[in-house]
Amino acid sequence: MFGAVFVFRTTLLAFAVILFVGKVPALGGTTALLLLFVFTIVNIAVLILRRESVDREHFRTPTFLPVLGTISCAFFAGPWTGRDPVQYRIAGILIGIGIVLWGITVLVNRATGVKPTDADMEALGGDGPVS
Repeated sequence: MFGAVFVFRTTLLAFAVILFVGKVPALGGTTALLLLFVFTIVNIAVLILRRESVDREHFRTPTFLPVLGTISCAFFAGPWTGRDPVQYRIAGILIGIGIVLWGITVLVNRATGVKPTDADMEALGGDGPVS
């Protein structure tokens, strides 16, 4: 039952976004813009996580790759690439809606007593990913 309700709500939200934007090319351009922002942040996170020491072996990459990824994604997300300014407005509105929904989720969770968990693999009883 939960799956069907989730799919219905997600589909309804997707249609609302398409109706809000109006044109599919504007939505596609906005999606590409937001993905460039996300990949910029991910590459910065890779650089930050490289500095932290961990007690086990983890993924490593040469430093120049995330630096190059950060610079190139940030460059292509900039207004100097000739991107339609409406895409930045749509992206800002969508991010604002996301922040409002996050705030509502936090308030509902606090009101109902739901607490965030910091579960690790040992607490879940699993062995973790196996390769």
